[in-house]
Amino acid sequence: MTNDDLARPEGASQRAGAFDGLLPTRSIGLKLILVCGLALLMAIPALFVYGVVRERTEGAERALRDVSVRVGGEQVVLGPVLAVPYVLQADEESPRLQTYGLAIAYAETGTARADVTVEDRRRGIYPVPVFDAEIDFEAVFDPAALRGAVPAEATALWRDARLYMGVSDSRGVKEAYAVVANGVDVAMEPAAYLGPRQQGVYAPPQSDMSLAGGVVPGLETAAGPIEVAATMRLTGARRLALGPFAKDTSFSMVSDWEDPSFVGGVLPDTHNAGDKEVAGFSAAWRVPYLARGVPGAGAQLNLSDVTEAGRRDMAVRFVYTANPYKSVERALKYAAMFVGFVFLAYFLFETVSGARAHPAQYVLVGLAQTIFYLLLLAFAERVGFDLAFFIAAAMTVLLTSGYAVSVFRARKYGLRSLGVLSGIYGLVYVLMRAEDHALIAGAVASFAAIAVTMYMTRNVDWYGERRLSRSAEA
Repeated sequence: MTNDDLARPEGASQRAGAFDGLLPTRSIGLKLILVCGLALLMAIPALFVYGVVRERTEGAERALRDVSVRVGGEQVVLGPVLAVPYVLQADEESPRLQTYGLAIAYAETGTARADVTVEDRRRGIYPVPVFDAEIDFEAVFDPAALRGAVPAEATALWRDARLYMGVSDSRGVKEAYAVVANGVDVAMEPAAYLGPRQQGVYAPPQSDMSLAGGVVPGLETAAGPIEVAATMRLTGARRLALGPFAKDTSFSMVSDWEDPSFVGGVLPDTHNAGDKEVAGFSAAWRVPYLARGVPGAGAQLNLSDVTEAGRRDMAVRFVYTANPYKSVERALKYAAMFVGFVFLAYFLFETVSGARAHPAQYVLVGLAQTIFYLLLLAFAERVGFDLAFFIAAAMTVLLTSGYAVSVFRARKYGLRSLGVLSGIYGLVYVLMRAEDHALIAGAVASFAAIAVTMYMTRNVDWYGERRLSRSAEA
């Protein structure tokens, strides 16, 4: 009788013996099933980390909104447009009843040039890119197009004709618009209602913009083209867009921002974004008349047709593409897989070394992998993603490799763990950075891990039958 038999209660000894043939206590197969189950359970703490990531993401969005309130937010710009109100008599029986409308004429050709500087504003720990843009416009109008847009039965109110410009958020306007038409300065004022006319009122053009208007004299009788030059300066956050304000519109932008994202309904024809030899970027767009798809002149036109986001606008987003929250969130989707990789490595070390790792030790290793994401998020908010990843990965790999020395009682397994875990975290980094290739990288890595495990355990006695038969012979 052994000391273990003396220490075990008599009933327990009998119960254990009854199941010895059915449930081998040293079965490698059962241990692998247990390890896989523990890897799945590690998804639970990963969900808590995901909640923290979402909370920090919402904090960054709140910071953006708070800063946007002060600088103007996302800006959409509308270049010079001509408009003249007109009046219609209802009928002979009601001569006093009048209705009003507005005739619109876009420029025949238009050019805009934007010089944009970007700086970080901070709200707490969150950086918010804020742009300061100076935009110069040149537009050539055909006054005959404006006169032709007035209905034949209507009377144009030329005294109230206006040249309009606009931005989506006037809080970002930093200077008065400087506008010159055929060499004459045009004083621009905020466009409210133009004023009451007898029994009705007429309003500025239909638009979702904050418009400013000014009087251009001589529109009724002008025989030649009207050349307009204008300049505006405004600030905003995240996105700057220009609507095609002319029948044929050209737009160019230069900026000191290193990593722009071209969005909107029209992509640039040329740009040098991503060129490491130049600071910032430059880009150029052109929207011809047919591509614009909006009439050049007409009655009751809606200016929002050319400024609607995502349809015809030319836009740039000034955001950090290396967003730590999105990167960590992407990696968390593969958290169970990576914990499984680490567990498989420990399982193989256990199989080769002959040492036994307790399930509690697997749980501790899994928790260390989960805390890695918290470390990464916390450091990334302070020192940037790349350095944060190196710090968090180094801490986790060294801890887990050192623990392998204790678990398997040999330094060589600590070194092997160091190599394997370094490769695993290198793969994590690839998945965080290569958004477009994350799925194929994760799929290939999973296949490789299973293939290695199958190869290294090809001669394993999964049922433990040989061990049981040796015990029975003894």
